[in-house]
Amino acid sequence: MKKSTQKKWMMYAVGLTSLSVLAACGSGEENSGAEADSSELEEAKLVTNWFAQPEHGGNYAALVEGMYEEEGLEMEIEPGGPEISATQIVASGDADFGYTSGEDLVIARDEGIPLVAIGAIFQESPYVLISHEGQVDSFEDLEGKTVFTATAVGYWEYIKEEYELEEVEERAYTGSLAEFVDNENAVTQGYMTSEPYSLDEQGVDIDYLKVSDSGFESYGNVIFTTEDMIENNPEKVQAFMNATVAGWEYYRDNPDETNTYLQEQNPDLTEEKMEYSKEAMDEIVYGGDAEENGFGYMEADNWQTLQDNMNQLDLTSSEEDIEEAFNMEFLEEAHNE
Repeated sequence: MKKSTQKKWMMYAVGLTSLSVLAACGSGEENSGAEADSSELEEAKLVTNWFAQPEHGGNYAALVEGMYEEEGLEMEIEPGGPEISATQIVASGDADFGYTSGEDLVIARDEGIPLVAIGAIFQESPYVLISHEGQVDSFEDLEGKTVFTATAVGYWEYIKEEYELEEVEERAYTGSLAEFVDNENAVTQGYMTSEPYSLDEQGVDIDYLKVSDSGFESYGNVIFTTEDMIENNPEKVQAFMNATVAGWEYYRDNPDETNTYLQEQNPDLTEEKMEYSKEAMDEIVYGGDAEENGFGYMEADNWQTLQDNMNQLDLTSSEEDIEEAFNMEFLEEAHNE
C-alpha cells in the first residue's frame, strides 16, 4: 500500500473508533457460542449487515452447532441494523469479519480502506425493485415513478444511466415500507428474500424486477476482513472460513435448529417468514458458480466488471488490480477440509 493510502487509512480508522464502539453497543444482544474453556479459544467477532435472519443462516449454524469452537474460535456474531456499518466496524478493528455488498467493498478500497472479500454468500445481487402489481414490467417503466433507494447505491446509478431514466422522483430508503404501500406510483428497493413476503402478509399485490437482470453484476452478503488480518493472523481467517463453509453446507439441509436460535435473537421472525427466506435464497447461495465450485465462490471477471461499472458511474476512480480486492485461498482450503 502506498504511504498516502496508509496515512488516509490510519486517519479513517482513528476517526471511526468512537463511532463503531457506539454502534456495537447499540446493535442489540451479542451472541457467543463458546461453551469450552475460553482460555483455550481465540476470540473472534463477525458483524452482519442486519438483524439475525436466514440470510445469515450458515454463520449462525456454525455458531449453534459448535463448528467455530471446533476450529478453536470463541465466536461472537453481532447483528447489524439500519445505523450500523459493518465496513466501519471491521475497518476500525472492533470486529474481525463482516458482511457487506460488493459495491461497498469496491468503494471502501477506492477510499484507501484495506478490506478484502474472502467469500460471497449470494452469487448475485439479492436486491429487487418492487412495484405495485401492473405498474412496472421493465426497467424502462421506472420512468416517472417515485423510487425509494439507498443514496448513491451502485446498482441504482447503473439502472438510471443504462435505461436513460430522467424523470424519476428519488426518495431515501429508510427500511420502512409504509410510504410505498400508500403510493400506487411508488417503487422500493428490497431483498428478494424478505420484502416480497412482508408485503404479501400485508395484502399488497406486487411485482418486482431483479437487479441482477438489469446488467449490473455484484455479489451480495460478501464476507470480508482486512489486509492486516490476512497478513498477521491467517490461521484465524482459515479457522473462521473452515467453520463458515461447514455451517452454510449444514444449513442448506438442516435449518430447523438454527432457525429456532434466529427467532430467539430476532423475535419478529416467524416460521413462515424464515421458510420463505430460506427457499428464496437457496438459488442465489448454492446456485450459479457455487453449484459447480462450492459455497462462497468468487470470480475475478465479476469483480472486474463491478469495478469497471463503478468507475464508469463516477462512484469510484480505482485503477488497482482487482485481484487485490478478494482472496480465494481461505475459501478453497476450507472446501478441501
